[in-house]
Amino acid sequence: MSIQSKTAMIRIAKANLKTEKTKNYFIGSVIALAAFLLTVVMTFGYNSFTNLKHESNFQALFYNLNNNEISRLKDIEEINKIGLYKEIGREKKGERLLSILYTDPAMMDLSNANIVLGKFPTKENEIAIEKDFQLSDDRSLGLGDSISLQFRNNASKEFQTSEFVISGILQTTASGNNNRIGYNALVSYAFVEADPFLSKEDYSAAISINNSSSYSNEELKSKIKEIGQRIGISERNVQINNVNVDSNNLSGSTVITILSIMLIIALACWLVIYNIFYISITKRIKQYGQLRAIGATKKQIKQLVLYEGKNLSRKYIPIGVILGCLMSWILSGFHWNVVPSISLAFLAGLLTIVTVRASLNAPSKFASRISPIAAIKHVEADVYKKKEKKSSKRLTPFTLAALNLSRGRKKTVITLLSLFLSGTLFISLGTLLDSVDPISKAEKYFPNNGQFDIQINTELYSETISLSDLQTEGQLSSSLKNKILAINEVEDVIEHQYIEAAIEGIKTDDGAAIVSIENIPTLNNDTWSSYLTEGNIPNVDSSDVSYILLNSASSDLNYYGVHYAVGDHISFIIANDQERTKHEFEIIGDISDKNSGTAFYLPPKVMQAITPFNTNKSYEVIIMEKSNEELIKSQLQDLIINEDTLKLLSLSEVVKSNRIAFRTITMAVYSFMVFIAVFSLINLLNTIITTISARKVELGIMQAIGMDRKQLMNMLTYETGFLIIGSFTMALFAGNLIGYLISKTAENMGGLSYIHYQFPWSVILLYFLAILLVQAGMNKFVRRSIAKQTIIERLK
Repeated sequence: MSIQSKTAMIRIAKANLKTEKTKNYFIGSVIALAAFLLTVVMTFGYNSFTNLKHESNFQALFYNLNNNEISRLKDIEEINKIGLYKEIGREKKGERLLSILYTDPAMMDLSNANIVLGKFPTKENEIAIEKDFQLSDDRSLGLGDSISLQFRNNASKEFQTSEFVISGILQTTASGNNNRIGYNALVSYAFVEADPFLSKEDYSAAISINNSSSYSNEELKSKIKEIGQRIGISERNVQINNVNVDSNNLSGSTVITILSIMLIIALACWLVIYNIFYISITKRIKQYGQLRAIGATKKQIKQLVLYEGKNLSRKYIPIGVILGCLMSWILSGFHWNVVPSISLAFLAGLLTIVTVRASLNAPSKFASRISPIAAIKHVEADVYKKKEKKSSKRLTPFTLAALNLSRGRKKTVITLLSLFLSGTLFISLGTLLDSVDPISKAEKYFPNNGQFDIQINTELYSETISLSDLQTEGQLSSSLKNKILAINEVEDVIEHQYIEAAIEGIKTDDGAAIVSIENIPTLNNDTWSSYLTEGNIPNVDSSDVSYILLNSASSDLNYYGVHYAVGDHISFIIANDQERTKHEFEIIGDISDKNSGTAFYLPPKVMQAITPFNTNKSYEVIIMEKSNEELIKSQLQDLIINEDTLKLLSLSEVVKSNRIAFRTITMAVYSFMVFIAVFSLINLLNTIITTISARKVELGIMQAIGMDRKQLMNMLTYETGFLIIGSFTMALFAGNLIGYLISKTAENMGGLSYIHYQFPWSVILLYFLAILLVQAGMNKFVRRSIAKQTIIERLK
């Protein structure tokens, strides 16, 4: 193409853009919206993922290292930095929890913690503490203040009280979070050395691997295990920091999710831009025929359409990208990485350009194939032949609407498809969200219909403190149970026992195969035993330590890839930080409960007999009907307020928390769906506007031969009604079917038993009201469009 021809095509394209401002606004809105959504998805996703990765800078923790092992660790070339720390103890008063540690400066750096005011503690009585931590008297903390802490010494296991002077204010990655109940404090090396128990404890170490981001996830994990083997430490003393390691590369499910969202956005954008340009070209067929008649080539006509798309892309994509960056920054807070985010925003703009270019491919080819003769035939066919062919039928506003839609089948199908896709997504996802039952999800903590659960505080679990260590404290004692039963209106207390045990002889990449063992329930046993598939269930009152019950559907066993059957023998190693026991069982029965991760079950008496510690994990509290729950809750809290390993769960509060979480997810999903629906509505509105504009002469002729304004309005209303109501009907059927299948599939997956299919009345009602609102808006718009011109003006 010569420069002169190219310049002429560009001038014609710019002239077309000036004459079709409505079309440009529609296309520009779609392009900007697509760029906006892609920018938000990419930049917000990146910043969220990066912030998660940077919560810590270490890839692994090595526990219980002696001085010789630490020296060998420092000699390994692949390690960039080593941080040492010791857990000193924890102070708990009410809901507040303070973890007291000693760390060296390298550990501070690896955990992204720093002293923002004052200095690191060096003297025996100095401490650095988070500013957000409040004393029991609500007194705020400052440099030089004295503070008295009562905590359980992690080495001696005894409570002690120590007086400190605040030498520094500590800041961690969790600082500033208003919903926290756990805080941190640092003591000095002098404090550790002065304690006869802590000074003899081994250190734990965090390590940072050189160029960790250059490894794949599996390579990095293998490297960490190899380092552990080289210094001769047990696999169970190596813990991989999966949050940091897995963030080196996105997981497959995360990649699929992000790509799916981007694909939906691109598809919606493609459909709308394709339809708008297709309608626009159909409207301008005569013009393209004239250009071909005076010598324009097919390539020039194609370039003419593409120039229009390029011009609109240059104008609207930057707007969408800038607004997307702004929204991403708002959602990410202050943790927004400028340089990579701008790079990703630029990439989102390029993807939008590619999408626009792809959507213009078919319309531009269609325009390039138009010949002068075809242009004339197209006008004659549209205005006369279709009517002549159907002249034998009685013409009404309804039949005329059907004829008008049928003669532009491609345009009609694309508009219907766009509306159908958004409606199907809306109803299917809405069905799934409506099927989530927050009460059912909460009841897994209360299997005997209790209202409260006093349990070992899982927030105390750490790299060096396991469940069995906390159970050793024996705070879920018979004494506490009797005190709970003594509370007025408490009907019963059900003990839930739990053991974490290692299967002897089974080794995995992550170390020993740790599985869960629970007690056979003492209540609702008949319902629970319906899961039995083979063999027998041991008597709940049995004290025979020879037999165990298997749950072959356990996620624990599936994770380790091990399989057992009735009659097999299995040995367990059960240990805490003080004792270690081994016991062998014969599998007497098998249940299949995929909603439970628990692998094995034993009678309560057997649980206590085989372990060297108290196996109680929680007390489920059942109260009488119409009891004062708030009063009972207050009394239960008073019983455990000074028990540092226990916390209280309330059924009503767990349900409330679940509802809030589900509401947040629902709002996020519906927000995304609203954006997708906007594409469809723009498409629909453009179809109606171009239909009225392209057929103004035809509409004028209809009125001139006797059609009154009311009949004309009815005809155009029927046209929009066919599109809106038709897509609603199809989406209602397809969306509910897909939602049903997704809900049933999820319900049958392990751990998602709280999803129960519910017919989405509320979702359908909401969608129906939205459809009525759109229909009413379209009718009003059509009425105003028709009223703007007289018959004479349309016939000009």
